[in-house]
Amino acid sequence: MTTDKKPAIAEAVSAATDQLIASLKAGKSEELTRYIKAMSIFHSYSFSNTMMIICQRPDATRVAGFQAWKALGRNVRKGESGIMIMAPAMSKKRKDEDGIALLGDDKTTSHMYFRPVYVFAQEQTEGDELPDLRSSQVEGDVSVHFDRLVKHVESSGITLEYADDMRADGLSHGGKITLKRGMPEAETFSVLCHELGHELLHRGDRRKETSVVVRETEAEAVAFVVCSSLGLATNGAATNYIQIYNGDADLLMASLNLIQKAAGEILTAIKTPEVAEDKKIETAEPYKLAA
Repeated sequence: MTTDKKPAIAEAVSAATDQLIASLKAGKSEELTRYIKAMSIFHSYSFSNTMMIICQRPDATRVAGFQAWKALGRNVRKGESGIMIMAPAMSKKRKDEDGIALLGDDKTTSHMYFRPVYVFAQEQTEGDELPDLRSSQVEGDVSVHFDRLVKHVESSGITLEYADDMRADGLSHGGKITLKRGMPEAETFSVLCHELGHELLHRGDRRKETSVVVRETEAEAVAFVVCSSLGLATNGAATNYIQIYNGDADLLMASLNLIQKAAGEILTAIKTPEVAEDKKIETAEPYKLAA
């Protein structure tokens, strides 16, 4: 990583965090909703890169590199500044200092590092119209997505059942999800995303470390990101964050990081079920620079 860029990256992520914390402490929950909405757009990016994009270009709807936009028939307008994100790169080093390392040389070791690269938002480009990248353009239509979500739940070893006499719309029991029978399909889909969020995030030691409000807000945020990414109507999510962390940036960022990971896993299974992998959700760590 270029040394003069690393402080700028850290400062940008820190600035975005500070802005979000300040907004929440001031009672402006719409700022958090904007961040979570951005996760639905940039769910394939790492949490840190999503933060970078939001901080530098809050109005971005999709981003790509200069050449990628050209391949799509669009050109970056003159004078536009790139959005800096981090991309993985590989370097090869010899184990000793003799001679020049050759590809495949057993004295050469590979080392992964992250370097700054620049992308541009669609709003910074002009040219051919782009198709809607959402998986569903019909608001509320979840027929294909619902079937794939059910298969993903079952392949994850989670039992899915329906019940008539339930006060709640859904329940997560740890390896088992129960949904209220008779709800509209789109609502059932959203509730299943919510309960799957519980299964991914709140089974294990972390459950003891979080309150009911935190767990419910995280699960609802997972459903919000998934549904928004698919173009479905969503309810307001995560407004209780204002009271949750009391200004603790590390806890808030760790929680948002997990929300994005869980939603990304679900979306991968829904959008590309043939290549979906069994991705484990690990215990949250404070946010850090990673691509």
